[in-house]
Amino acid sequence: MSASDRIRPIPIPSARLVEANGMMAKVWYDWFVQLAGKLDELTPLQGTATYDPASLADGAGATTTVTVPGAALGDMAAASFSLATSGILITAWVSAANTVSVRFQNESGGALDIGSGMLTARVLK
Repeated sequence: MSASDRIRPIPIPSARLVEANGMMAKVWYDWFVQLAGKLDELTPLQGTATYDPASLADGAGATTTVTVPGAALGDMAAASFSLATSGILITAWVSAANTVSVRFQNESGGALDIGSGMLTARVLK
């Protein structure tokens, strides 16, 4: 992590957050501004696709892909599905530039057919 990626340490706990005049103390204000800037950089990239997973026997899985512009190998990825997925383990990873692979793995103990829904993949840079 380079120095520009880090935010400065939290001000000492005894440092006043609010001054006597009701204004936020400059040391805290500066820290919060820097933190907010770093959080803005983590805005996720997102892609969606309609997906209808095949009926899955217990222990079986199915993998599909979602296009997420800007995704790169090594980025963190997560996925969600618009329908109930009880018993299904959903795993996401960036498998190529602009592509997130999503695996639906049935760990329910029985066969499942969850139907067609909206698959959303997010990537944090």
